[in-house]
Amino acid sequence: MNIDVSETFERTYKAYNEVINQEEIDANKLEVIKPIYRYRQIVSMGGSRSSKSYSILQILLLEMISRKNLKITVWRNLKNVCRTSVLEDFEKIIMFDYRIFKDIKYNKQEGSFTYLPTKSKMVFEGADSIDKVLGGTQDISFFNEISQFEKRLYLEITQRTADRVFCDYNPSKTFWLETYRNDDETVFIHSNFEHNAFCPPNIVKQLKGYEPWETGSYEVRGSELFYRNAPISIHNQPPPHIKNIVKGTADEFMWLVYGLGIGAEKPNKIYKGWYEISQEFFDNLDYDSYFGLDFGASNPTACVDVKYDGDNAFYICERLYTPLQDIADSLPTMIKLKVPYIIPGKSLIVCDSAKEQYINLLANENYMAIGAVKGSGSVEVGITLVQGFTIYFVPSNNLKFEYDNYSWTVDKYGKSVDVPLKMDDHLMDALRYVITYLVGYLNIKV
Repeated sequence: MNIDVSETFERTYKAYNEVINQEEIDANKLEVIKPIYRYRQIVSMGGSRSSKSYSILQILLLEMISRKNLKITVWRNLKNVCRTSVLEDFEKIIMFDYRIFKDIKYNKQEGSFTYLPTKSKMVFEGADSIDKVLGGTQDISFFNEISQFEKRLYLEITQRTADRVFCDYNPSKTFWLETYRNDDETVFIHSNFEHNAFCPPNIVKQLKGYEPWETGSYEVRGSELFYRNAPISIHNQPPPHIKNIVKGTADEFMWLVYGLGIGAEKPNKIYKGWYEISQEFFDNLDYDSYFGLDFGASNPTACVDVKYDGDNAFYICERLYTPLQDIADSLPTMIKLKVPYIIPGKSLIVCDSAKEQYINLLANENYMAIGAVKGSGSVEVGITLVQGFTIYFVPSNNLKFEYDNYSWTVDKYGKSVDVPLKMDDHLMDALRYVITYLVGYLNIKV
């Protein structure tokens, strides 16, 4: 097959084909021994134009050619986006070799390509087609821009994927997939535009224009930047990239995420400067617990345990993060079983006041459940109050994810406006409810 490949392809292909029984295969050359692949999941993450997606599609085309009756599904959060972006990339790949192209049948309505000699098929789907998600099965799944998928949906698809899983994303935010770095069957491959020799010169020029510091004055170690053997910080800055700053193109966030592909704190992030603490430290704090509760049926019902030290600092810990539809028990029973720290008749719970029926269910079981203060401007006022305190938190996956990603909406010019994005905010809402209430309840001066 005639294709040009990047360094990113070579590294991804090597990881995909790595086996754990190579010695057994080599020692039994006369026998047919099926390889046991080291990694079920290959995650390609990094900067813009590193050929992450393109390389994965090239590998999947090779699989279609070499394996019979294979079904591959390429997933994007929206079907129309999948078919106007990833599908178009695949069309470019198959046109490189006419011998391959002539044997591929394209079904436009289905969004699928079938390689006729092997009858292997690749389908381009969107997670917005819920019947496809829940009803279909496949041998291989490829999640393009996996950071746009909720973990629940990802699990629904992967449990219907018999063989291997590919994912790719730009690391512009911390999210749930990062926990898979601890999974022995998952490998992360990092790349940026410098690993793609075919990146157009004008795009290379634009990406390099984001660099805010003098080239070569600092070093990248994993996902961290170092200057003079210490992490780059406000107080430890490399020399500025004068040319890029004069041109007005220097942008630290764009350089870290899309240039180097190592991630950065979003400029429109709402909460900053929180401090991480251990679960043991939180549990040993000798302060009263107060609880914030945000209700969700298909979205998570989220509960935070909040302690105040009397001196401008709050300590918070996640206690619940489960959709009500996943619970067979009643709401009061769920609270009793999953959040035993909430003591009926004693513990104060500040709840989402829009769900009065849930508050009444709890109150009827002697829980001290009250509605949060809401009204015009209450969200922005509550956020401002929370921002005014020192926050210590136990970094559970859900709480850290929401902390990292809770952001202001941006307008068409990329400027933040004082309206939070209505997503990934369940624990953040619960926190705002309880702290806003406690400011008045405990007469906290702000």
